[in-house]
Amino acid sequence: MKIVKLSIFYLIIIILAIGLSLAGVRLSLSLGIFALVAIAMVYRYIHILYRTNNMKLVDVLVKDRKKEPFFAYLFAVAYGTREDQLRSLDVVIAKYKQPAMKYNYQFLKAIMENNLEEAKDAADKINKEPLTSYAKCYIAALEGRTTDMRSEQLTQPWMQPAVEAVYAHKMKNETAFQQFAQESMEVARGVQKYALIHTFEEMKKDM
Repeated sequence: MKIVKLSIFYLIIIILAIGLSLAGVRLSLSLGIFALVAIAMVYRYIHILYRTNNMKLVDVLVKDRKKEPFFAYLFAVAYGTREDQLRSLDVVIAKYKQPAMKYNYQFLKAIMENNLEEAKDAADKINKEPLTSYAKCYIAALEGRTTDMRSEQLTQPWMQPAVEAVYAHKMKNETAFQQFAQESMEVARGVQKYALIHTFEEMKKDM
């Protein structure tokens, strides 16, 4: 479906470029216009992924691309069951060959399965900051090791409050959980914010 959509899009560009050329517009100019359109579309996609605060835009993107492994996982987080999420993580883990990404998703799966030994093993293998430190601080929060759950390596602003929220959740401190979860969600953007919103919403049910 994605290939069909792209093929139709490029075909429309070619037809319009030819049409403008026949209308007297220089071919180089018409192609330049459509190149700018294509760049704008790529920018919009990147903006939704990483920068937007508009979760409706992210939700539309996730639903539109839910057959792709990464977005299938996000869709499962937002709309699926625990089993759906675990299945989608298996697909993502099989898909990604880059060690940092593969082991990061293995860490997430181990956390979902309450398997801290597997989570620790995956965290040690991520080998990319700030993902490694986030995973290790997350585990420390689950184990109640407060001195180890804070790190200067958590350079993404949403990370430390997210870890604090995990610790508050473990301690059944609903007030602190709400405070840190909200703080984390407010500073996150794009798909990260989307994932946090739905993850914290699910965690809230266990308070």
